[in-house]
Amino acid sequence: MNNTDYITNQDIMLLLAKRIKEYRLAARMSQKEMAEKSGVSLATISHFEQGVSQNMTLNNFISLLRVIGMEQRIIDLLPELPMPPLALKQINKLIPKRVRRNDNDTKS
Repeated sequence: MNNTDYITNQDIMLLLAKRIKEYRLAARMSQKEMAEKSGVSLATISHFEQGVSQNMTLNNFISLLRVIGMEQRIIDLLPELPMPPLALKQINKLIPKRVRRNDNDTKS
């Protein structure tokens, strides 16, 4: 899965499941412990990690991220726009296109 241009939704779900499992194991946590801490059923976690069920809800996925301490990373998926396009257009209207100088401004 190195070429992200051709990655399918299924491939992404399998990759996320693999990563969740890796983080869970790195935290030395069983699926049962993760289920208890997250409120997501043991069967859902098991099926997700095995790739059997790929209908993980976003709510459940965020709950799993919280357990492994990665919930803030979901914000990285869709970062905030630096400035909404409409606001930028309004600001550009206020910027002068040229500067006029008086004779008094040029004398020092």
